[in-house]
Amino acid sequence: MTPGQRVRVRPASQLARRKDAAAGDTGTILCCYKVRGHSGERVDVQFSPKAILWGVSADEFEPIEGAGMSIAS
Repeated sequence: MTPGQRVRVRPASQLARRKDAAAGDTGTILCCYKVRGHSGERVDVQFSPKAILWGVSADEFEPIEGAGMSIAS
């Protein structure tokens, strides 16, 4: 995943099960990184100006095909 990419919460994700975000909610990747001692990529995702999820596993999201990049690099 890359900054600016539009993503959707996967229906089977733990985020959706815990109701931290509803399945199908869309957001924009702000940052991608790996944390030492954890497997997989972590992402910060913005859903609205006041709704940001920090350090979530990238596996919780799926890319939205055909969505343009919304953040200038």
